[in-house]
Amino acid sequence: MPLGPGQRVLAVADDLSGAAETAAALLSRTTRTRVLLDPRTDTPAPAGTTTVFDLDSRQLSAADAAARITTVLTGLAPDTVVCKKVDSLLRGNLAAEIAALAATGRGVLLAPALPAERRTVRDGVLHTDGVPLHTGDAWRAETAAPPRSVAEALGVPVALLGLQAVRGQDHHLRTALREALATGLPVVADAETDADLDALLAATLDIDPRVVLAGSAGLALALGRTLGGGPPAPLPPPGPATRPLLVVVGTAEPVAAEQVRRLVTDGAALYALDHTPSHPGPALPPLRPGITVLTPRQDGPPDPAAARSIARHLARTAAALLDTAPGPADLVLTGGETARRVLDALGVRELRPRGQVHHGAVLAETPDGRTVVTRPGSYGGPDSLRLVARALRAPAARTPTTPTPPPTPAPPAPKPGRTSQDHAKGPFMNATPAAAAGTAPTTAGNTGALPVIAVTMGDGAGIGPEVIVPALLDPGTLSRIRPVVVGDAERLRRAAELLGLADQVEIVTVEGPADAEFTPGRINVIDLGLLPADLPWGKLSAVAGDAAYQYVRVASELALSGAVQGICTAPLNKEALHAGGHLYPGHTELLAHLTGVEEVSMMLSTDTVKVIHVTTHIGLIDAVARIEPGLVERTVRRGHDALVRAGVEHPVIGVCGINPHAGENGLFGYGEEEEKIVPALEVLRADGIDARGPLPADTAFFLAGRGDYDLIVAMYHDQGHGPVKILGLEAGVNLTVGLPVIRTSVDHGTAFDIAGTGTADPGSMIEALRQAAALAPNPTG
Repeated sequence: MPLGPGQRVLAVADDLSGAAETAAALLSRTTRTRVLLDPRTDTPAPAGTTTVFDLDSRQLSAADAAARITTVLTGLAPDTVVCKKVDSLLRGNLAAEIAALAATGRGVLLAPALPAERRTVRDGVLHTDGVPLHTGDAWRAETAAPPRSVAEALGVPVALLGLQAVRGQDHHLRTALREALATGLPVVADAETDADLDALLAATLDIDPRVVLAGSAGLALALGRTLGGGPPAPLPPPGPATRPLLVVVGTAEPVAAEQVRRLVTDGAALYALDHTPSHPGPALPPLRPGITVLTPRQDGPPDPAAARSIARHLARTAAALLDTAPGPADLVLTGGETARRVLDALGVRELRPRGQVHHGAVLAETPDGRTVVTRPGSYGGPDSLRLVARALRAPAARTPTTPTPPPTPAPPAPKPGRTSQDHAKGPFMNATPAAAAGTAPTTAGNTGALPVIAVTMGDGAGIGPEVIVPALLDPGTLSRIRPVVVGDAERLRRAAELLGLADQVEIVTVEGPADAEFTPGRINVIDLGLLPADLPWGKLSAVAGDAAYQYVRVASELALSGAVQGICTAPLNKEALHAGGHLYPGHTELLAHLTGVEEVSMMLSTDTVKVIHVTTHIGLIDAVARIEPGLVERTVRRGHDALVRAGVEHPVIGVCGINPHAGENGLFGYGEEEEKIVPALEVLRADGIDARGPLPADTAFFLAGRGDYDLIVAMYHDQGHGPVKILGLEAGVNLTVGLPVIRTSVDHGTAFDIAGTGTADPGSMIEALRQAAALAPNPTG
């Protein structure tokens, strides 16, 4: 039965993050989508409305959880499509809730696979990252043993629909499904891909649309695709940095600690509760403007029995902090139990979803205008909270400093605003935000038409295609740029398939930027068609090396002609490039040759530190010989100009020495600092550029990491690359400074070891595209 925009849909979930995730999956079909936090809510839904109930039943008894299901389904219009969101790890009161659904007589299809998170079902057994649930550690925070199969989780006989039937011809699938439903048992379906779930959903709705659709967010996404209605509207623009944003992390997942660490590295304040709920501790400091993270301190393995009391304690603390805020504050809540308890404490009974920052991170609004992002605790990579924070908050404006050269090359004092109170001790660890140098998302030139950016695909055997596809589907990308890929369309389609995104993206071949259309879900490709269909992932290939060169060549020609305003490059492999007959050390030198520029600089940029290099891909002895005052001066000027274009009005630049301790007044080396660096600094300072040094490299990066410098000038490759890769590799961006066009790139390689696995993190590509937008000029004509 085809479903249209007038169809009523009722979905239920056992926790808030699951309800929000389900609502976001169904959001594309209608703007009348709501999440209700009380199953007793008596608000009849008109036709065309999607209602998602958070039953808050994860911690209830089995009988109470089943009763809440029954309450919601009582009096339901017979034509309403019912979707039950289940936990993709089979946690909660799954058996009782499925039994309550089966008691309605509608029949139940249970398909818990979630391909986007690499959770699949084969032979009725749930696998996570290819490992059966009961043999892995995904249930480490649970008190009970993990089930060995979906049937064991339900505790009743089931009818199993195997993968062979799911992937059979349509009439074979419908026959097998019809026979399974006729048994009266819950039907458990295998699935490994979104295509499997789409086929299951289509067959079920065709046989009997009254059958209850039970599954993870993967099945909800399939339902959303079936209902149609186009993609959701873009997310609202980031709010001002002065509005408080409270991030409450209530999960014991290992990745959460790294997510928090990176957000604090970006400047968020951290309140780590190190007291028990029965001992509330001293009064909280007021919630100030900016980003604040609240999380329990983890001194050992998680205690599942204490999870609910910890969530309630976090909720009380969050409510108390919000009461101290100087104005309206927004929220990021990870972990369904924590999210629900916080909203309960605030009296929030309804959410209106707007979209997703990334998979599972759902942005919604409350009736009183508060923005809330919820996310399951186990979701997202290490940069998840960074991505959410950037979607919600614009960077703080920099306070200009007067460029006064220091009388000696000693490290400068911290910038204004840092006090000893920033590191106050007690029951909370409090880290004060550092300045976000050079991260302004737009420039004056971007107030008109968005810049067109050529995205080169890099080495097709590496992870370039796998990071390009999700980066160009990211909600923020089309709000900043108009991207056109220069590469191979078929390779991008293969990447989309292995990422489980084939049904969410349309890859379209175009002759050039003028022929491209920029709509959500569409990727425009200038298809050079250079890669064979059977090119293996993760293997060195001269063909792929030559193709990577050709992509850059075409992009350079487009940039020089004015057809694009910038270039963003996916990684190439230098050995493959050479095997393909192109003997360049890397992208930087290749682009300089193609654009006719004699001298450029490499800049590595993260939110923590930015580094420009005087020399790059040459040996250390040759690098020291090449360094001279003119090269140092030109390098600093290129870095200064790039930061000014990015919105840093008066950059503070730290210049490293060459020798240990910057020579320590002649103790180390042969006076290279005085001969090669100091004369350049004197010229720069006379021109009003705040360049300080020569600095010992081992302290310069520490000072930059805490916000004392906007840019560090490294004398040679490893002096700059090593610290940057420690402080921010995953979200790093490589910029070529001095070209006649803007060029940014990811700050990672081709990663042959993981290419073709669908596990590459697109965060650096997303950031590279964002910085390309920040630096690119306004298109003319």
